[in-house]
Amino acid sequence: MTLSIEIPNELESALRSQLGTGLEQSAKEELAAAWFTSGKLSSRQVAQLLGISLFQAHAFLKSRGAALPMTIEDVEDDASSLRDLPRP
Repeated sequence: MTLSIEIPNELESALRSQLGTGLEQSAKEELAAAWFTSGKLSSRQVAQLLGISLFQAHAFLKSRGAALPMTIEDVEDDASSLRDLPRP
């Protein structure tokens, strides 16, 4: 799914001057963090949305100051991710 947001030109210019060419990625990250914080996404869903591993999603969310409550589902997801890691 593609999500489009209309931003006035002067606001886009201001945001691009602060964020550079990564405006779209920054918007996606902000949305993911906000949806996680409000309980709309799990950490695994944040990882899927951003195209990163679950462990990277945890680091990303921690960098945004989000609390990472651990539910049974989260623990099971973490265990599943660990089982999927390549062994040396």
